[in-house]
Amino acid sequence: MTALTFIQGGEGQRRVWRRELGDAGSPSAITVLNGRSREAWIRDAEGAFSIKWMPRGRAVYRTEGASHFLGGASAVILNPAQPYELEFLDRSGTESLCVFVSDDLVAEAWRDIAEPDGLGDGPPGRIPQFPDLVFTPPPSLLDELATLRESYGADDPSALAAEERLLGLLGRLVRAAQGHRRMAARLPAAKASTRRLLAARVERARELIESSSEEPTLDDLARAAAVSKFHLLRLFKAAFGCTPSAYAGRRRMERAKRLLRATPMTVASIGEALGYESTGAFVRAFRRHFGVAPSAIRP
Repeated sequence: MTALTFIQGGEGQRRVWRRELGDAGSPSAITVLNGRSREAWIRDAEGAFSIKWMPRGRAVYRTEGASHFLGGASAVILNPAQPYELEFLDRSGTESLCVFVSDDLVAEAWRDIAEPDGLGDGPPGRIPQFPDLVFTPPPSLLDELATLRESYGADDPSALAAEERLLGLLGRLVRAAQGHRRMAARLPAAKASTRRLLAARVERARELIESSSEEPTLDDLARAAAVSKFHLLRLFKAAFGCTPSAYAGRRRMERAKRLLRATPMTVASIGEALGYESTGAFVRAFRRHFGVAPSAIRP
C-alpha cells in the first residue's frame, strides 16, 4: 500500500487530501506539497528523496555549503537523508510543488525502472548519491509536474490513475537523477563528493547557454560555474562531450529549426535573430548541421 498525501494551499487556506493506493502491507509513502506563501524558511535535517519546483516566484535552496536558485522552469532533485534549507525570496508570492518519496519506492525504482549505472560508491542497499544540481527538466517531466499540480484538485480521482501517474513520475525522477550521476562520474576529480559539486557548477554554465537569448561569453560561463575558464573548458567537455561553443551552436540550430517550422519569419530574419552576419552564413551553418537548406524544413 502506498499512502498518498496531497497538501495544497498556504497561509491559512491549506487543504489536506489523503488516499491509500495499491495493496496493504507496505510502508510506502508519497507526499505532494503544493504550497503558496509570500515568505517562508524551511529547514530539514533528514530530507527525503524529492523534487522541488517553483512554478511561480523564486527560492534559494542551500545544502553542503552551496546555494542554488530555483525559479521558472528549473528544479532540483534531492538525495535521501540530505539536510537542506529552502528560503522563498519573492515577497509578491511564491508557489512551490514538492514531491517526497519514501526510500523503499525509490530503491525499487532505481533497481527496476531505470538502467543501473554501475557506479557503486555508497553502502550496499542504499540509494547511491547523485549531484543535487538545479536543472531544467525535459518537457515530459515538466508536463508530469504540471499535470500533478492540476489534477489532484479533483475530489475523487481514480486510484488506478493516481498510482500510475505517481509511479510514472518517480521513474522519470530516478532516470534524471541517474543521468546527473553519470554526468558527474565523467568529471576529472578523484572524490565522488567533488565530482557531485563540480557537476552542479558545470550545469549552471549549460543552463546559462540554454536560457540566454544571445550567446554568452566564456567569462560569463566561468562566472556562472564559479571556476576558471580553463577549468570550465575541461569540465564542460568531460560532462557533455563538446565545448561550450559547440553546445551553443547546436542549441542555435535547434532554435532555427523551431522558428522555421512554427513561425512565418523569413530565412533572413531568422538568421539575423540568431546573430549571423549574413543570410548566406546562416544557410551554410544550417546545411552543415542538418544536411539540408533551411527551406527544406518549412512545413
